[in-house]
Amino acid sequence: MIIHQWYPLLFPILPAFHLLFYVICSRLFSPCYIKSDNLFSWNYYRWWFLDRLWNNNIFWLKHILGTPLYNYYLRLCGARISLNTHIYTTIIDAPSLLEIDDGSWIANETYLNCLYFNDDNTFKLSPIIIGSNCSIGTRSVLFDGIDMQNNIMVQPMSSVTGFVGSETIVDGEEHQFLSSNISIMQIYKVCSVRQIPLLFSIAFCWTLWSIIGCFISLLLLKVIVGPCAAGEIYPIASRLYLQKTWLRQLIVSSFHHAWLLPTGYDYLYPYVLRWLGAHIEENVKLAQIDTFLLCPTNLLKLKTGATAFGGVLIVPTELTLSGHHHVDQIILGSHTNLANGCSILPGSCFEYETMIGNLTRVSRETNSKDGEVFIGVPARIMPFQMPVRSKVQDQIEVIPFWRTCLSHYVSKCLLLCIYSFGGLVGGSIIHTMLVCGLYRCRSYIRYQIIEQMIARMSQDHKQFICPFLGNTQWLIRLFRAYGALIGENTIILDISSITDYHLMTIEDDVRFNVRTQIQGHSFEQRIFKLAPVSIGNLCVLMSGSIVMAGCKLMGNNRLYPMTLIMKNDQLSLNTHWKGIPARKLFRQMICSYIRLTR
Repeated sequence: MIIHQWYPLLFPILPAFHLLFYVICSRLFSPCYIKSDNLFSWNYYRWWFLDRLWNNNIFWLKHILGTPLYNYYLRLCGARISLNTHIYTTIIDAPSLLEIDDGSWIANETYLNCLYFNDDNTFKLSPIIIGSNCSIGTRSVLFDGIDMQNNIMVQPMSSVTGFVGSETIVDGEEHQFLSSNISIMQIYKVCSVRQIPLLFSIAFCWTLWSIIGCFISLLLLKVIVGPCAAGEIYPIASRLYLQKTWLRQLIVSSFHHAWLLPTGYDYLYPYVLRWLGAHIEENVKLAQIDTFLLCPTNLLKLKTGATAFGGVLIVPTELTLSGHHHVDQIILGSHTNLANGCSILPGSCFEYETMIGNLTRVSRETNSKDGEVFIGVPARIMPFQMPVRSKVQDQIEVIPFWRTCLSHYVSKCLLLCIYSFGGLVGGSIIHTMLVCGLYRCRSYIRYQIIEQMIARMSQDHKQFICPFLGNTQWLIRLFRAYGALIGENTIILDISSITDYHLMTIEDDVRFNVRTQIQGHSFEQRIFKLAPVSIGNLCVLMSGSIVMAGCKLMGNNRLYPMTLIMKNDQLSLNTHWKGIPARKLFRQMICSYIRLTR
């Protein structure tokens, strides 16, 4: 009884325990001395164990991103980082191999990949070296032993490897030298219900906390952060920057789990953004609200029928060459579609029925006209247009809020019952068997609220259990239980790398890197479509790549970082691909690319 009374006092020290445990383990199992080894060797599992611990600490680390505290913590983990550096990413697979000099800026969702899968069932860990006064844009990929000199600007969604000389701008695949009269300015540091059983009480409090957390976060954004003016520029470490940008990110990150209560495309999202000052017209559907809350909401204008799918990133500020942050308006025209993984920079403006493709970067320089399709980094106009929009009602379902709360409460009751009666190990097994069985029986379920509860159970499973399975054969066995056909000796990093499991065929010796994704579905013009995907033997899918529905990789294909394989594409045997959309690399190009990376 005394132990139970002390439980509440343990919660404040739980984050510190998590973070310190990783520091201790990183000293014991440091990957600094691992250069190369076989897959599934002892050295591989040393790295894997640390990577899983780091992944579980991401929630706590989000509260200190961009501050000297984060830099101190990375230094405790073995990284050689200046305290005058701003780091806003947690996508790091080997923190002890980082070396970042004074005054550099690394934006959110930047991939710092030290792990590289070779073609001979081996892997290697290479250091990432970044010089002073460098700026790395959002969703960029740094991989395979990069050595960046000083005063380098990497534009958003660029992939960089090998040696990069000083005074360079990296934009997608292009490298340009800075003019002699321009330099990147140094970035300075920022300064209880007793009448009902306990399980149901906890589930009720969980749901109530989520609702209250959403309201508190909105109130803080409305009153404390407030609106921004279009065209404003905030110097680093200024009061306005801390209030309008850094504090907004802290609030949204802190209440992230509360915003897991609403489902995707929730009908409340437009009302929430309107209350925060955004101009939102009718029939606007958003898969996620976090990315819109992270930017100045009063500068958003979404017209009738606009749609934003999963993984869309609304970049809140644009970093100028002088080291300041620039905010501006973002306008989505009527029936505009933002596809998975695209990045929208401040000042972007789209006309009627504009389509922004997967992994596309759009900025104020992108000039759109009615009905155009944009793909690439930076965005380029495609020589085709979307078909005439169907008059049939779209297939994106909208669920009433009361039903959302009910399904959340019931699913949490089931979750707590499973782990209370089954224990940690038995509960994990029961939970896994339950979600796999329900997924296989999904075609027989007709009631929407039951489908929503199943989705909640699957979400909890992905959140609590799957992070421990990544990069192991246990995750492969889980995919097989879901119905996917996966061969031997395949490595998949994360449960979110695959969707629509019953449509997936993956053969032997396939390698997935961080944030790689294969989709068996599409929502073209809000019409749901399915198509099988096949990945042949010995394929390597590097960081940030996307394979769309209906694609077939014949075998021994390598997709370089940030590569998009378009719908129904077929990649011939023994070929390498790169770019958005993907372009085939010939032998001479591959050799020159490898020389650049060495």
